[in-house]
Amino acid sequence: METMRQMGAWWAYASKCAQQPANAPGCDLFWNAVVILAAVVVLVAALYIVRAMVRSILATRAENARAAERARVADADTMARYKADIDAQLAHAPEDQLEERIRQALKDRKPDEWGRQGVSRDSQARE
Repeated sequence: METMRQMGAWWAYASKCAQQPANAPGCDLFWNAVVILAAVVVLVAALYIVRAMVRSILATRAENARAAERARVADADTMARYKADIDAQLAHAPEDQLEERIRQALKDRKPDEWGRQGVSRDSQARE
């Protein structure tokens, strides 16, 4: 019951101060509360708008980054046109000549190249 009486008193005070000019004595508390409440409402609205703008800007930047990445890589038709045909290259590689090519490469190699790499023939002979 006490709360209802206090609420009624606050309502009467607010009604009286709302009807009087802002510089009326005894109404400073009411007008300060009104100004603070209005400032909070404006601030919340401004933060909501700024948040929406920042989200939009970040989404635009992310989309631009994705578009730049897509532009950096060729499209599927271009990639298919320049794709290496590994199967065709391997089909033409003669397996039977591979052993002969290795033997020929070993024959063509100079005798001083037969040692360990980085070690000359003279140092191998001393060991």
